[in-house]
Amino acid sequence: MRILMTGASGFIGSAVARDLLSAGHQVFALARSETAEAKITALGADPIRGAMDDAPAWLPPAAEVDAVVHTAATFGPDMAAQEAAFLLALSEWSAAWTRARGARLPAVYTGGCWLYGAVGDRTAVEGAPFDPLPAFAFMVEHRSRLLAEPGLDVRIVHPAMVWDDGAGVIGGFFEAAWDGKAPQVIGPPETRWPLVHRDDLARLYRLVLERGAAGTDYHGVAEAGVPVGEIAEAVSARCRAPAPIHRPVEQAMSELGDWAAGYALDQTMGAPHTRRALGWRPVQSNVIESILYG
Repeated sequence: MRILMTGASGFIGSAVARDLLSAGHQVFALARSETAEAKITALGADPIRGAMDDAPAWLPPAAEVDAVVHTAATFGPDMAAQEAAFLLALSEWSAAWTRARGARLPAVYTGGCWLYGAVGDRTAVEGAPFDPLPAFAFMVEHRSRLLAEPGLDVRIVHPAMVWDDGAGVIGGFFEAAWDGKAPQVIGPPETRWPLVHRDDLARLYRLVLERGAAGTDYHGVAEAGVPVGEIAEAVSARCRAPAPIHRPVEQAMSELGDWAAGYALDQTMGAPHTRRALGWRPVQSNVIESILYG
């Protein structure tokens, strides 16, 4: 397939693009800067220069694309507006695609575990009610809007907290520890994070695109909930760094933005339907073991 991607230069999107390319798909990826363009080119994808809020200027002719995968998120104050502008253009563009193909355009939208709120022991599985952080409430609205679009065949991937070896959601812990400093945990150390390795998540995106059902939510989670304090302690042990210290969530929000409250959400998450329907089986399923033993 010829796939249009957003976010292909990012932490999650780059892994998704690599997996799609390795499976023989062709990827056309939005690049909003020269740096992003270079990263996309290095992956083997075809960059398209532009910004999400100017999509009509760079969207390729509808006949040149077979599907869309949206993984971009700016995490800035204009995050919702940027995405809204892109999705509006996508809706109009998909109408032309539908007229040309006589079918709906396959598209994958990215949600996330933070849309479910602090579920605690009430494990969030596919179909669980949303209770999003205010900073991400727009994603629930956008999901509903996309599902109602007559020209789109939308599937939704909700990633857990995404990690890689020393990177992703655990990257800040390693950055501090390798520098001889104490990793900083936002909120209580007992807070549980649902987790998934980004390579496992990338494979899920491809399966959802190739075999997913329209209007369906899929969960990318390998570990239901791991206490963040234990993760930080493992990083300190691996790097022989000082023991972790804890920061109030309000302080993190004042420095990073309101979205940082997500780091302090106590969550457990499951993917029974995703595993059953797609046969998805994560390979990396023990973050602490990976941290300690590499």
